[in-house]
Amino acid sequence: MIVPPLRDVFKGNKLMKSKEKLINIAIIGTGVSGLKCAYLIAKNTSHKINRIVLFDKNNRMGGVLQQTYEKGYLLEHGAQGVLLSRTPFYNCLNELNIQDSVIIPNQKEQTRYLLTEKACVPLKPKFIFKKGNGLLCIKDIFRILSEFFIKKPKNNHINETMYSFFERHFGKKFADIFLVSLSFGIWGGGSKKLLIRYTFPQLLKIEYGYGSLMKYVLFTAIRKIFNKKANFKTPKGLASFEKGMSYLTESLFNKLQAECKKNNIELIIKMKTQICNLGKGNGSLYLEYETFSDQEKIKENYDSIIYSGQLWRDDKLKIEINSEEGQKSLENLRNMESHSIAVIGLGGKYLNSQNNSFKGFGALAGSWSKDILGVIFIHSTYPSHVPKDSFLFRVMLGGDRDPGINNKRNDELIDLAKKRLFEKGIITDNMLFEFEHVVKWNNYIPLATENQDIIIESIWRIEALLPGLFFAGNYLKGVSISDCLEQAELTSKKLLNYFKNI
Repeated sequence: MIVPPLRDVFKGNKLMKSKEKLINIAIIGTGVSGLKCAYLIAKNTSHKINRIVLFDKNNRMGGVLQQTYEKGYLLEHGAQGVLLSRTPFYNCLNELNIQDSVIIPNQKEQTRYLLTEKACVPLKPKFIFKKGNGLLCIKDIFRILSEFFIKKPKNNHINETMYSFFERHFGKKFADIFLVSLSFGIWGGGSKKLLIRYTFPQLLKIEYGYGSLMKYVLFTAIRKIFNKKANFKTPKGLASFEKGMSYLTESLFNKLQAECKKNNIELIIKMKTQICNLGKGNGSLYLEYETFSDQEKIKENYDSIIYSGQLWRDDKLKIEINSEEGQKSLENLRNMESHSIAVIGLGGKYLNSQNNSFKGFGALAGSWSKDILGVIFIHSTYPSHVPKDSFLFRVMLGGDRDPGINNKRNDELIDLAKKRLFEKGIITDNMLFEFEHVVKWNNYIPLATENQDIIIESIWRIEALLPGLFFAGNYLKGVSISDCLEQAELTSKKLLNYFKNI
């Protein structure tokens, strides 16, 4: 995303303000969380917002929503797309008026695969239930079907993990084959650590109401048949954009600029800056930061600050809290459990006219894996992101399969990705690679484990000890873009209510 140079200022048509207190707000981080917060605050007209200042240590906005475009190949660094069925994302598209810019894979050609130790197996009935060497045997199938008779739980399983929940409902084989793979695609693994009440809270609600998940699906389908008023169909598909996912953050930034101009708010963007200190003094919050260009330390006061970064990855940021409880809370956030992943893009052309590349959405690995998490077939999922008659695989390595994956050199990661795909027959000697790119994310994916209650409580305590400071990010509601958009709405409302009550 192109942004104004350091310290460039965008000013609306400034009018003489009343003597009402003018509010200055700083937002640390210009990913989807930070930009959404800024946009919602600028859009609000119930408070006299004077200035919004955006800080980021990078030279580009967008957080992880970046991409590499080279030789016609578009590789997403972060999320490959967002489920259209998620309300926060769908509403955001309409609010930004970019719903017509969305591209969605052809659902009829989106076969999912599982990577076994020996092959890449399509998730189709004839392979799942294949006699002798299918993914499931007759015993497993009966165990899955018995889920229909599960009754409502008498006791709450407060710290039940995802794995335990699905094992209890569908059996160990189902959990081992399907749930472990699902966790690889979202969190980089951790199904035996992640709590179901944080990852899939809606499933707990269904269990409390029906007992059986299958029973809920059946009853819901029957209700839809007889409910003639329900004409609206929830849109489906993993949505992206022709220009890549950064189009979402670009659109948010453009809307932010428009709202600032409309409401006479000064918008300042400070990229390539490192926040060094954050605290409270003389009745207001302060930030001390330095620029990467001249390393000059600057201290500024603000009425409110939103932190949308990840404290466990930001060793240089010091938050000043003069209490033992506050220091303990900061330590809890510094120790957040997380996964590292490496994203490898492998693109190229075929040596002859025979196109034998895998078609479908992609494949996820299983518990047997020592490094690979999965692969997305970009040429099949988003053909416009790949040159004609070419292929592009987006391979994900690391997570709980290899926590130290990013200690490897880029060439080692490329070779490893090729090796794993070749072993499963996904790539062959008929392919010539002309695009190879590596993106490393160290400790980026937070895990909502049994410590998540402590994390949430720690954030509340820090916000109470430093009034005017608020948190946003992918460690609160969840790791998806929709979760971040939802959390941004909650955070911006908290900030606006804060000024309403002081």
